[in-house]
Amino acid sequence: MTKGLSMMRARMLFTLSALAGLAACGEDGTSTGSLQVQLEAEETITEGIPAGEGDDAIVDGWSVTFDKYVVAIGDVEVEGGGDGHFHAHDAVVVDLAQVPEGGFPLATFEDMPTGLWPEVFYSTPAVTAEATRDASVSQADFDRMVAGGCTYLIVGTITSPSGERCIGGDDTMCTSATEIDFDLCVPAPTVFGPCESDTGIEGVVVAEGTTTAVNFTIHGDHLFFNGFPMGAEAVIERRAQWLANADIDADGTVTQSDLESIGASDLGQLLAGYELGGAPITLNDAWDYVVAQLKTQGHFQGEGECPWDGMGHEHE
Repeated sequence: MTKGLSMMRARMLFTLSALAGLAACGEDGTSTGSLQVQLEAEETITEGIPAGEGDDAIVDGWSVTFDKYVVAIGDVEVEGGGDGHFHAHDAVVVDLAQVPEGGFPLATFEDMPTGLWPEVFYSTPAVTAEATRDASVSQADFDRMVAGGCTYLIVGTITSPSGERCIGGDDTMCTSATEIDFDLCVPAPTVFGPCESDTGIEGVVVAEGTTTAVNFTIHGDHLFFNGFPMGAEAVIERRAQWLANADIDADGTVTQSDLESIGASDLGQLLAGYELGGAPITLNDAWDYVVAQLKTQGHFQGEGECPWDGMGHEHE
């Protein structure tokens, strides 16, 4: 993100906040405020994931860096505050690897009645030509996502000084491989919500005469989980050896073709010791495993939870 764009967004946020302060009451005298909905990237995306023994590290010796982590996001809904319903339909395609620390503005809802709005939803859709392309995403990458109906475009590298590639997880087919790239354009459309904070507070509270900010957070480490998160990520290990082993053609880059060639009968060897219960879709091959993990990584206010695809409850 260029410095100019960051300053422009900062000025926009300041203006929105100032305008909200001028209109603290609705036409019927009800106290009102504004809501600024933002997108933020977890540090695993912007800073990478180190090798190590910590809770957020890759435990099998690999480290991860992302060159691109492009996502389509939108269809923001806020419901449940009396009879109110606020909805921003538009989707934007943005590279999370370039999202500024202060967040990327997605939608602004003005003149909202104050108080608790307990139902907050958002979507990560398949990209269409009607989506808005942020300047952080090249036209070529946007066109690629449209052509593939992709939700994510994730490009990066795993690195280990003592790394090995064991084709398909077969220990008899190991060769030295200290660096392996991955280039994945993934269709994983998902509806997230209703969302709650990591302290269990549902939705968002709109305050009178001010602009309240709320963040949707995309995590970058779910591809490396050894199971599917069900609100208890602290007990999940992060591993990357499976991705090295998925480089079936041994060309140094893991692609959709590599992953689709590892069928259901081979997943047990590729993902030995993984807990595959709780996947949001049926796992017919290793590509489905990637899709399934990406469908779980939308969060709220950092570590808050958002059930995916109706696991919470239906909404309009």
